[in-house]
Amino acid sequence: MKTPKSIPYGLADFRSLILNNFYYVDRTSFIRKIEESHNYLFFLRPRRFGKSLTISMLEYYYGIQYKDEFDSMFSGLFIGNPENTTKGKNNYFVLRFDFTGINTSNIDDVLSEFNKKVQNALKTFNDNYKLIDEEKYSRIMQNIYPSATLSEYITEVLTKLDHKIMVLIDEYDHFTNEIFSFQNTSFVELVSQNGFVRKFYESIKFFAGTGVIERFFATGVTPVTLDSMTSGFNIGTNISLEAEFNEMAGFTNEEVEKMIYDLLPGIQKIEADKILTDASSWYNGSLFSKRADTRLYNPALLLRFLSKIEPVTLQYPDDMVDNNILTDFSKITNLTELGKLEDNLSVIDTIIKEGSYPSELTTIFTFERDFTEQDFASLLYYNGLLTIKGVKDFDLYLQIPNYVIKEVYWEFFASVLQKEIEIDIKVNEIRQAIKALANLNDPLPLMKIVETVLITLSNRDFINFDEKYVKMLIFVYASLAKRYKIKSEPEVNLNYPDLMLLNSQSFFPEHQQLFEVKYIKREAADSLEKVKSSAISQVRRYMELPEIKEIKNLKFWVIIFTGNKCSDCTEVIRL
Repeated sequence: MKTPKSIPYGLADFRSLILNNFYYVDRTSFIRKIEESHNYLFFLRPRRFGKSLTISMLEYYYGIQYKDEFDSMFSGLFIGNPENTTKGKNNYFVLRFDFTGINTSNIDDVLSEFNKKVQNALKTFNDNYKLIDEEKYSRIMQNIYPSATLSEYITEVLTKLDHKIMVLIDEYDHFTNEIFSFQNTSFVELVSQNGFVRKFYESIKFFAGTGVIERFFATGVTPVTLDSMTSGFNIGTNISLEAEFNEMAGFTNEEVEKMIYDLLPGIQKIEADKILTDASSWYNGSLFSKRADTRLYNPALLLRFLSKIEPVTLQYPDDMVDNNILTDFSKITNLTELGKLEDNLSVIDTIIKEGSYPSELTTIFTFERDFTEQDFASLLYYNGLLTIKGVKDFDLYLQIPNYVIKEVYWEFFASVLQKEIEIDIKVNEIRQAIKALANLNDPLPLMKIVETVLITLSNRDFINFDEKYVKMLIFVYASLAKRYKIKSEPEVNLNYPDLMLLNSQSFFPEHQQLFEVKYIKREAADSLEKVKSSAISQVRRYMELPEIKEIKNLKFWVIIFTGNKCSDCTEVIRL
């Protein structure tokens, strides 16, 4: 009997994953695609999307020091088949850099920390291949500039190299992205013509030109740093938006379905289907090429979820979201400071209200022009906060990929209301309102909170109320209690209820709600009864849908706001 596989949540070392019986979704077929592509590649994906594991896989495949371990690591995988291996197999001296963890709080320390990262990589390289003695190595490490450290070392070992060098860089822009988002002037200095980051890549380019460095593969999040240092490293090709590499990191729906059966042995189909449906809603949806069709799960979030499912009862974790996702909340805050704040907030307003945003992706960022709304939307995309929805009427549309990221936006919007517009709604007050909904089927406390916000906002000239704005406020504040799972205009047999507050698998309320929300301008207040009658008719149509009938304890409400007041709150009872 086979030993059940372990879930590799948080594990990014390929060898440890394979040799210690962790579950692995085979991505080795992309090695051949990489090798048949350009020699110098950049691959961009959001955080927690498996980039480090990709780098690790390449290191063990190409490194000559792992030749005797090839079968133990790659046997049974695509690339382990002799018909699929490539000429690059275990044929390189691999020089691997990892630029995560550089402290950017003090800009004056970044140079020394970056240089230490370069020194550590060269030490590992020298230990692996025994090219120069400790005395020579120590002398070279006295350089304070990374480019000098790298150049002097490679020059010293040139005569001892009997294989070409492959450079691997994990998170090439990790620290520069942080600086870019809050210290724009310092970022320009780092990547400018005389900046030490650009000089470092110029050194790599020089040795690539001599043929010593034959291959280069770097991962990162955004193309901002890449474009800023283009003249220093203009030999690289960005493959991030190419359809053939769409699935190189992340899980497909078919892979996750198989994973559920493999990791939860004995699970019944009805249970597996439910887990798959819920997991897809929370973690699926990312698409990285407008010419690709397959959407992908965030692997880290999906693996965390599966690792926390109770194996006997199949009970979900209390918190469906990894706490690390909170860093994305601060990331939106930092990004909004780039360019004009009001323009960026307008983009987010559209995203939350409409669910998508029309924008081409900026692939070249330059400081020679103003930062635009398209630039802002593109950075949200590169950071995983938006994804490709598709092309309509020749325009590319971006959308929120899944429920986890939707919650990030809701929290951000609530913080904007609280800080920028000085609205103070206490979370405890919201939780009490949600308790009233869950236990008593009473939506009035929540509507009173929304009403308070609208009254405050009514004095702001730039706020244009409409039905979607009111609905947005309802689900933003309802989401802060983190109890219900909130669906906004979910597609139900081509019918679209405005809001549905449903059990979240870790919270099972006495009552679930479907809201049909309407908004009437003050000058049209006399149309209340007509609007109400129409809304009730809509709700009765929803009641007859099979998907709606399956939801237990679902209550139906018509919510109407006139101006900044909740003018009607009517429960619609089944006939």
